[in-house]
Amino acid sequence: MSESNKRRKTKKLIEQAMVNLLMQESFDHITTVKLAETANISRSSFYTHYKDKYDMIERYQQSLFNQLEFVFEKHSEDKRQAILEVFDFLEQEPLLSALLSDNGTREIRMFLRHKFQNMLGEDLQERFGNRAYTSGEFNITEREYSTVYLTNAFFGVFQMWISRGKKESPEQMTDFLLKMLD
Repeated sequence: MSESNKRRKTKKLIEQAMVNLLMQESFDHITTVKLAETANISRSSFYTHYKDKYDMIERYQQSLFNQLEFVFEKHSEDKRQAILEVFDFLEQEPLLSALLSDNGTREIRMFLRHKFQNMLGEDLQERFGNRAYTSGEFNITEREYSTVYLTNAFFGVFQMWISRGKKESPEQMTDFLLKMLD
């Protein structure tokens, strides 16, 4: 059974209000009252859809996690297409972009980092094999260090692109990130 247009419209208003508020303050400081006020809806209307802001974000993130999981699975053999689809997704989903900002939620940042870490780890396995650095009790491979380094670099590029207003196209950004891998 599909959601009514009115319900969808109200949810979109709430999402847009969250985007606007995340531009000014951290998720932790946003209240349900402020969210309803910014969306120009009553608090009871907000509570018709969600228990609280955590419920709202949890549902949104779960939907995103499923969609992003599908992107990474679908393009497991095509890194360029996976990265491009993430940029496209960021362009179409202002709330996702806002959640990836410093004011956003830790869960979405960790999820995306993990996905890129897996993708890049496989790619770097071919380049570095398992050459190890031994330091005291630690035995860390070049691949592990490189994966963390590149994952954080990729993530930083995504965040900078968002904070600068997404001026470059998803294609330009994808090509830039792939150049970093060569």
